[in-house]
Amino acid sequence: MLRKSDFIARYGGDEFVLLLEDLTGHADLAQLLKKIEGTITTPILLSNDESVQVGASMGVVLYPFADTDQADQLLRWSDQALYEIKAHKADRENCWALFGEENFADQRNPAQVLLDNGALEVWYQPILDSRKGKIVGIEALARLRDENGTIWPPARFLPQLHGEDFSDLNKQVLTQALKDLSILDAQGWPLWVSVNLDPRSLSGSCITCLREILGESTVDASRVTLEILEGEDFLERQTALELLLEIKALGFRLALDDVGSAYSSLLRMKDLPIDEIKLDQGFVRTLELRPQDLHFLNAIQDLANGMQVDLVVEGVETEDILDAVTVMGSTLLQGYTIAKPMPFAELKAFLKHSVFPHRHRPISLLGLYATRLAQHEALKKTIIRSPRAVDYLTLADATVCPLHGDIHRLGQDNVNRLDHLHREYHRAIAVMDALLLASPSGADWSAVDQAVEAFEQAIVKTYFEEKSKKQQTS
Repeated sequence: MLRKSDFIARYGGDEFVLLLEDLTGHADLAQLLKKIEGTITTPILLSNDESVQVGASMGVVLYPFADTDQADQLLRWSDQALYEIKAHKADRENCWALFGEENFADQRNPAQVLLDNGALEVWYQPILDSRKGKIVGIEALARLRDENGTIWPPARFLPQLHGEDFSDLNKQVLTQALKDLSILDAQGWPLWVSVNLDPRSLSGSCITCLREILGESTVDASRVTLEILEGEDFLERQTALELLLEIKALGFRLALDDVGSAYSSLLRMKDLPIDEIKLDQGFVRTLELRPQDLHFLNAIQDLANGMQVDLVVEGVETEDILDAVTVMGSTLLQGYTIAKPMPFAELKAFLKHSVFPHRHRPISLLGLYATRLAQHEALKKTIIRSPRAVDYLTLADATVCPLHGDIHRLGQDNVNRLDHLHREYHRAIAVMDALLLASPSGADWSAVDQAVEAFEQAIVKTYFEEKSKKQQTS
C-alpha cells in the first residue's frame, strides 16, 4: 500500500504520523489516502466469527506550500486539520482534511514559479578526452536564476518540482542544449551533449515530446546522450525497457548516471539499451584520501569494456586525481580540474583558450600508485592466460620496467624503500610465472599478493607524507 519512499511512525496512543514524498498532485495524494483508509477500515474477523471495524481520521498538511520549514509547526497544523475532520464525522465525504486547503488549490511554490516564468538557464560542464587531449563533449545542467540574480542549483529547486514540472524542465533543457550545440557547430566546435532525463517524466508523451524537439533541430540525435539516474526503481520495471528502446529508436544515445551510488541489479543493467555509464563522482573526488578506491574504478572500467559501452569518470577535481585516472586508462573525464559548470557565453570563451597538452605520466605519487595497479592487473591477466607470453628473466629485472624510472623521479625521500619493494615484487611475480609454466593449476599467488600489498602501502604512505609536508609549508 505504501511506497518504499514513504515513512510511518507511531506518534502516541492511537496516533500515527505518515510522511509521503514525491506526490505529483492532489489526485495522487487522494488516491493514496483512500488506500490507507480502505486498509484501516477493512473489517477484522475475530475467533468467535464476529467482526469489528476500526475507523480513521487523518489531518494533512502540505510542504513546501505551508509557510514554515519547522517540523513541530507542520505537526500542529496537521493536528488542526485532524480536529476539523473529527468534528464532521457525520457528514464528511472523506476521512481526512487538508490544512488550509482553500489556499493550496492553485498555488505554485517558488521553484515552480521560476520555472513557469522562464528563469531557467542551461549551464555546461566540458568533458575531456584524455587520449586526444581536447574537449569532446559537454553536459547540460539546469539552473534557475531568481529575481535577485541568485543562481539556484538543482539541489535547491528539484525537491520543489512535481509531476509535469519534470517534463517541462527536461523539454526546456534539451531544446536549449540543441540550439547551443548548433551555434557551437557554426563556430567550429562539433561537440556532443549529455542531458539529464528524469525517470519520473518518462512516458509515452515523453517520447512524443522528444520526437518533436528533434524534428525542430538540425542536430543529429546520435550526438545527444540522455542520462538516466541509476538509483531509480523505475529502471527495474519492464515498462522502462520498452520506453528506453523507443528512445533509442529515435537515434539518441542513453547513459546510466551515478553508477555505484545506489543498488542496481547487474542482471537488469545488462538488459538496458545503454551506450554509456557514468561513475558516481563520490568514488573519484575522494581518491586522494582513499587511493584504494582505484581498484573499484578498475573494476568499473572492466565492466564497461565487457558491456562495450563508454565510461565517463566524474569528480576529477584535482591534478593528482586527473593523473591517476588517466594512467588507469580512463578516457572520458569530467570535473573541476578540467572545468566547472559555466554559462554558455563562458563556455565559448573556454573552448577558444583551453589547452590540454599531453604529459609524461605519472606526474604524482597518486598517479604512481595507479600506474602500479594498472600494470599489475594487466601483467597478472597475461601470466594467467599464457605464462609463456612473458620472458622470465626480463620479468625478474625491475630496472627494465618503466615504473623503475617513475619511482626514481617521484619517490622523494622514500625512493630507496620504494625501489627495494619494486624489485621484490618483480622477483615474486617472475617466480610465479615460472611456477605456472611448471604447474598451471597448482600455483600459489600468496607471495605475489604480499609483495603487491607491501609495495602499495609504501606508495600510499609516501604520498600521504608528501601531502602533509606540503600542507605544513603552505
